[in-house]
Amino acid sequence: MFEDEYDKELKLKHNAKGVKKFLLNDFIYYTNLYHKILQYAVSFNDLQPYAYYNNLISMNNQFLLIMSACEINDNDEEKKIFTVSRQLDRMFCLLQLQKSYNSNSFTTEIYKLSAEIRNQPIEKIDKVFEKYLLQHISDVRGINVESLYNYTFFKETGIELEKRFKRYFFARIEKFIADNTKLNMKHNFYDLIQNTGSKNGFHVEHILSYNSENKAHFNNDEELFERERNRLGGLLLLKGADNISSNNEAYKKKLKSYANTLYWNETLREDTYKSKLDFSKMINTYKLKFRHMEQFGKEELEERHRLLFDLIKIIWN
Repeated sequence: MFEDEYDKELKLKHNAKGVKKFLLNDFIYYTNLYHKILQYAVSFNDLQPYAYYNNLISMNNQFLLIMSACEINDNDEEKKIFTVSRQLDRMFCLLQLQKSYNSNSFTTEIYKLSAEIRNQPIEKIDKVFEKYLLQHISDVRGINVESLYNYTFFKETGIELEKRFKRYFFARIEKFIADNTKLNMKHNFYDLIQNTGSKNGFHVEHILSYNSENKAHFNNDEELFERERNRLGGLLLLKGADNISSNNEAYKKKLKSYANTLYWNETLREDTYKSKLDFSKMINTYKLKFRHMEQFGKEELEERHRLLFDLIKIIWN
């Protein structure tokens, strides 16, 4: 930090008083801030959930961004930790889910973002993130995008997403349903995302197994069948044993195995909707088109995919 490049900003070279002041103020504050962010990142806190979420998917650049946003002894420190970590999660997830993520551009934009939000108020931070998110989508898509949510971009999203991110996505769907139906999550985030063992780990499974009965729903068009069943609306997150037990079965048999699994999986079943007042309230509050499905073909898959898009617009609003 005593090199000329840094000394232009810090002015510590041959400056004993300046060094002492730096160590007693800047250094102590930002060391403590880093430690606080780290604690939020490794242990879930209801008041600061996004730092933990980001850590689960290795969004470690949240440290840089949060520390940039906070000035020394910032009165809005907690609010800025919440805002920056939330906006980073939102930015990364919406880019991934809308097939608009470019890793090289994203890395470059993080540094630009960091400079623009330095010591800025929360209102400015929100606007800067929104600007970079829209610009990134526009650049990747090659068109001027004015909305953060585009179903056309999301329509084909599915199995190609990175494995851990797919598990994270379904964990966020699970959390939304649990919170809005006054239920506890059946499994914590760490287990859903990081636990990948063959017996107790969670894995993404196709609702439509590869068999003649399911292909018939798509006029036996092999290419269409593969493309459609790979979309997020045709995928579920299942625990190892549940995954194996339902593998390659017809849909009606699979439907039975979805009982007592994750809430999102269970929404395919009729008994999920019986005498569930909180579930009905959630549906009405957010105007969501949940329904049980006794059969699962092209139309049902599209319906589930659109439902996920509606949930995305709520969760990452």
